[in-house]
Amino acid sequence: MGTDRASATVDGGFVDRALEAANLNALRIALYHQTNDPRLAAMEVKQVPAQGGALTAYVLHRQHHDELRAIATEYFSQRLGTESDHSVRPHPTREETADLITLFTGEAPTETELAFSYEDLAFEDFPRNIDWTNGRPENVDDFHVTIVGAGFSGLVMGIQLDRLGIPYRIIERNPAAGGTWFTNDYPEARVDIPSAIYQFRFIKQYPWKSYFATQAELAEYVQMIIDEYDLASKISFNTAVADATWNETSKRWDLELDGPDGTTAIGTNAVISCAGLFNKPNLPDIEGIESFEGHMFHTTEWDHSVDYNGLDIALIGTGSSGAQLMPNLAEAAKQLNVYQRTANWVTPVVGYRNQMPAEERWLFDSMPGYWNWFIFASYVAQMQMQSLQVMDPEWIAAGGRVNERNAKFEARLTEFIRSKVGDDDELFAKLVPSYPPLARRLIIDNGWYDALVQDNVDLVTDGIERITPNGIVSIDPKTGNEVERSVDMIVLGAGFKVAEYLWPVPYTGRNGMSLEKLWARDGARAYVGMTLPEFPNMFIFYGPNSQPRGGGYHSWVEIFSRYVCGLMVEMIESGSSSIEISQEAFDSYNTAMDEEHKTILWEYEGVGGYYVNAFGRSGVNMPWKVHDFFEMVQQPDPENYIHG
Repeated sequence: MGTDRASATVDGGFVDRALEAANLNALRIALYHQTNDPRLAAMEVKQVPAQGGALTAYVLHRQHHDELRAIATEYFSQRLGTESDHSVRPHPTREETADLITLFTGEAPTETELAFSYEDLAFEDFPRNIDWTNGRPENVDDFHVTIVGAGFSGLVMGIQLDRLGIPYRIIERNPAAGGTWFTNDYPEARVDIPSAIYQFRFIKQYPWKSYFATQAELAEYVQMIIDEYDLASKISFNTAVADATWNETSKRWDLELDGPDGTTAIGTNAVISCAGLFNKPNLPDIEGIESFEGHMFHTTEWDHSVDYNGLDIALIGTGSSGAQLMPNLAEAAKQLNVYQRTANWVTPVVGYRNQMPAEERWLFDSMPGYWNWFIFASYVAQMQMQSLQVMDPEWIAAGGRVNERNAKFEARLTEFIRSKVGDDDELFAKLVPSYPPLARRLIIDNGWYDALVQDNVDLVTDGIERITPNGIVSIDPKTGNEVERSVDMIVLGAGFKVAEYLWPVPYTGRNGMSLEKLWARDGARAYVGMTLPEFPNMFIFYGPNSQPRGGGYHSWVEIFSRYVCGLMVEMIESGSSSIEISQEAFDSYNTAMDEEHKTILWEYEGVGGYYVNAFGRSGVNMPWKVHDFFEMVQQPDPENYIHG
């Protein structure tokens, strides 16, 4: 896998520590499948309120903890010292998995929940596979695909195409793969969902070092994928797509590529944009920004040559990147001024910066099925957040903002802020957002509040007037006077222009249709986030409104890759030269999506956070519940497409 597993002396004490750290419900299910011990099936699972009653946790009743660990200890005592796995039962069937999920949660899954969960449990070698109906057709050698972007989406798409035997090339404008995780290498950069979820399901038991992977770990993961699946020779680095135009005569895309050897023109049967959502940096439009004479860079263009220890620093932007980075700046700076336009909800996560101990890594490797059910436990916990996003008309009519669960979550987060800032009412007022939790992206606490109360850190909420050669000028709201704070370095943590999908490639579809014209009315739209009318043989990963309400990112790009490959299989097997979503299906889908959005809180605040575009419409997130959207994209629906 490209990363060595930690070696450790496994004795009784080591096993005890591993079991102490285990997710007991996941361990119970894995053990039960291996042993069929009726004591395990009889253990009670309790639904325990979490986050102040906002969420529900499925936990094993405390009265069973010692008994479970004793059963596990006996199981491992029989396995230690033997290299043979002959006694290990095969992974559960789909039907057995339904029963095991019921044991895990106390609730039987629906058919769609089971379908999604079975894939996400990753029992099969390649859970989200697509294949030819009657073997690979001979004419596939003449079909060529171009993938734009070598982030995770582009890599999984390449792997799927390799499995089908479809020729392709990945075009990557950066000098290395990884997409947003290549460009975002600022200090403290790491994922904000557990590594257990943030990974492909066709790669088993990757040995993450951290519970929440760092940027460096993700770079290693990307390289492992490239090496494991022999992708390097199929990626053109330092190459950009300067133009992409549909040729109606040849039924192909004409691409203009700018690379190390100059400009070249190629034709390709299909183009897949894997540019991603967090692609184009948002550079603040502030008067005088070009005049600053000190160090200044965006978080996506971190200058690692700058030693900022002891400098006076300004941080502009307090979203996910800015808030994650800020404690590092606070530790190094002589003085740090944090410029905040909008307060964000920040939630604590136990062990966010912790490394995974050798005992837990050993349990993944040694207990058959535990890794799978550990992932499932993280998935179940994450699904709970959907209930906080739904607008409750009765709750709102009674004076609430979203629903009761969301209000409980807000109360919990507000208590957390108060616990961190103490009696500083002025700072407390600056930090409590005016909108409900989840209307904007929730931020994971990386030491944000602890850093803010340091003596060398000031939170500035005055609007920035301009930037001078030596600092930043704002207006003191109490006096109305200008205040200039001198700094040696400015960090631009203003995030990304997510509404500019497919940037920086200009795509021109049939009849000269441009994306700007197609999306002129109210911003970017697509059919199931992946296809557009007037743009045949073009597919989008992480396109408009395709960010689901839950589930791991890698799981979804696997699902999207299966859908897109399924459409290409349909096109090739049918003898068609092109495939394109019908205008009728596109319009019907988007009308239904707009109606569903009315039930969700994302448009609560109006234009502001990146969830909502300049037209006041939710343009990033998918409004349907996870399993409802999964049902829409689980398999391609060629009946909604026009063949040419």
